[in-house]
Amino acid sequence: MGPKSDVEKIKGIYRAEREADRIVREAEEAARTVVGEAEVAARAALEAKREESARRAREALEREVGEIEREAGAFLDASRLRTQEWLRRSEGSIDAVADALLERILPP
Repeated sequence: MGPKSDVEKIKGIYRAEREADRIVREAEEAARTVVGEAEVAARAALEAKREESARRAREALEREVGEIEREAGAFLDASRLRTQEWLRRSEGSIDAVADALLERILPP
């Protein structure tokens, strides 16, 4: 076999260009697939982070609400006890005021 003719060289170059184009198309398709998979994974990771953040926020809020409810309950209990003590101490004077009002309202 002698040297290749120009036609043979051009045919070889054409085949090489077609093969290169095919490789580029396959690489681009593979890249699109990888990018698509990465986007799906990123969305899933972001959603998981959002859910975790929301769960933590709910838990923190529940803890705060529980603490506020305990404080409010303690305040109400203390207020109830103070009121009961005041009523117990003031019972005699309340009766005296009620008797005085009745004496003024009702005829003798």
